[in-house]
Amino acid sequence: MPEMSASGGSGQVPYFFLSYAHTPADETIGGGDPNKWVYRFFDALCHDLIQITSLPKASDVGFVDRELRLGNQWPGEVSRALATCRVFVPLYSPRYFGSEHCGREWSAIQMRLAAHMSDPPPVIMPVVWFPVGDDDLPECASRIQYSQDGLWSRNHSTGLYGLIKVQSRRDAYRKAILELARRIKAVAESSPLLEAHDLPDYTTLSNAFADYKVSRRIKVTVVAPHLGNLPEGRNPYYYGMTAQEWNPYRHEDNPRSVVSHVAEFARGQGFATETAALGLPGEPPDAPGMVLVDPWAADRPETYETLRKFGDEGARWFPVVVPWNMADAQTSDAEPRLRRSLGEAMTGGEGDPAIHDVTSLRALRHDMPKMLAVASKRFLQTAQVYPPPGPVVRRPRLMEPGDDNRPE
Repeated sequence: MPEMSASGGSGQVPYFFLSYAHTPADETIGGGDPNKWVYRFFDALCHDLIQITSLPKASDVGFVDRELRLGNQWPGEVSRALATCRVFVPLYSPRYFGSEHCGREWSAIQMRLAAHMSDPPPVIMPVVWFPVGDDDLPECASRIQYSQDGLWSRNHSTGLYGLIKVQSRRDAYRKAILELARRIKAVAESSPLLEAHDLPDYTTLSNAFADYKVSRRIKVTVVAPHLGNLPEGRNPYYYGMTAQEWNPYRHEDNPRSVVSHVAEFARGQGFATETAALGLPGEPPDAPGMVLVDPWAADRPETYETLRKFGDEGARWFPVVVPWNMADAQTSDAEPRLRRSLGEAMTGGEGDPAIHDVTSLRALRHDMPKMLAVASKRFLQTAQVYPPPGPVVRRPRLMEPGDDNRPE
């Protein structure tokens, strides 16, 4: 556990850390920054705090990370803010609890709270940004009281996002922010979090929201070599002991497997993921699915044959996503041959193509909502139908007056 300090003096800044789930810009209808309302809320909260405190500069008031992080590290400024902030303000929403980054931020604060041997201060001050059912909250969040003294009780059904978007409720929105600013000031100055001497390490912190309940699931299959069966001459840098450890976009800031990124992206869209083996088509699937294929899998005869048998019938049920890394010179040089082999194994048919290519981790995130929608659509089109028990009842039919073809 990082060493803690009981400074809590005027030098411990920022007063609060705003934790929220980033919405990628490419997921917004009509363009624009989808996080602009979060930033407006943050700016308004900082404005009120600078008015009611003696802080010398606005940057001491609050911290918000405006960058979308796809790697496996926090930049120094994020780690420092998590180590020194006096109050933690999470914006509750379904997307928030589906974010692994937010879950690790929460864990960093929990580690600092653990240093308070008894009577931890009320430094976690949740804001309901968009309503989440009380029964759906992860355990760590369900223990936090966020309707105290009626601050959010009247706004619980719509969330703060609902207030900021409705002109007639702007007064309620402003009052809520001012009251939150007063509470942050009171806690920050009377019982702040103990400061951590060691900066929190993203890689060693767990996701505090791992038990968050999601209503949908998707099976993800990885078809890739591993270190024990690589094609001859293939660079082992992107592979692990199992196919699930394959990471085509690996670099020093991103050691995570591609399937772990897919699981995080899917979780943010309300899907729980489970890994599954590539089965040959037989009976219709029992859940939506997606297949991640390493282009180099086509270079192994046995894997090529499996893909060929899976082929068009399997692609009819599951979208096949092929991540390419053109920064990998070996893959770039072999691209024409690998594309030809994959195309021969899965020729496609009418409608959507059998193979969906992505060329970067950011492109994979961008395309995930579409791929999840395709997976769900194909599952609904092919899933087994189970009619309710009992006798078959003829469907009702509107009759014209005098129609002699009435059912008996």
